Amino acid sequence: MAAHRTDRRARSGRGVSLLWGAGALAALMLALSTSGTLSSWTSAVLNNDTNTVATASAVILKEVGPAAATCLSSSGAGNSFTCSTVNKYGGTVSPLNPGGSQVTDVVFTNVGASSASTFVLTTGACSQSPVAGSGTPAAANVCTNGDLTVAISCSNGATYTSGSAWVDLVRTAIAPSSIPATLTHTASLAAGVSFTCRFTVALGAAASVLDQGITVSQALTWTLNQ
Repeated sequence: MAAHRTDRRARSGRGVSLLWGAGALAALMLALSTSGTLSSWTSAVLNNDTNTVATASAVILKEVGPAAATCLSSSGAGNSFTCSTVNKYGGTVSPLNPGGSQVTDVVFTNVGASSASTFVLTTGACSQSPVAGSGTPAAANVCTNGDLTVAISCSNGATYTSGSAWVDLVRTAIAPSSIPATLTHTASLAAGVSFTCRFTVALGAAASVLDQGITVSQALTWTLNQ
């Protein structure tokens, strides 16, 4: 009889344990469903995987002179740079004697990603040292008297070709002060294309002796436009 009571108590204990276990499982399931672990309705996601922007193309002017001296417009702020290493008039190492001349070729390249439509040369004022009329005897004004002349001619390509010279950016031999303020070449100058300008500076064979010992300077500005 005692054994029967003991067995009944054991079965009763197992029943209680099963009830407790079932309750715990139900509580766990409720907690999981409340936290969202088992539900995809508690979040909304959009993934933007294509977000792009582009910059506009520009023209950039590269200049290569004697001894491979190189300048880039992009070296300065606003795509504008002062290049002091390319001397288009040939420099002062070999002063000109009457009848003498010196030729300088300069290669320009549009190294930007955009094509250009015009290439413009703007000339500055001609100056000289010593100034005209100074000294004894008085120095001549070689900026204006025509004894010293500058000729300018350009053509397509990385080598100057006189037979295909441009007709709009050109100046036959003339005194430095008489070069037009602007000379403009109008054409499509694609990205990567090169063009060469030749400068011929000469002192006339009949130049006055009062032209002697004078250094001439003139600024030149080149502009490549889209």
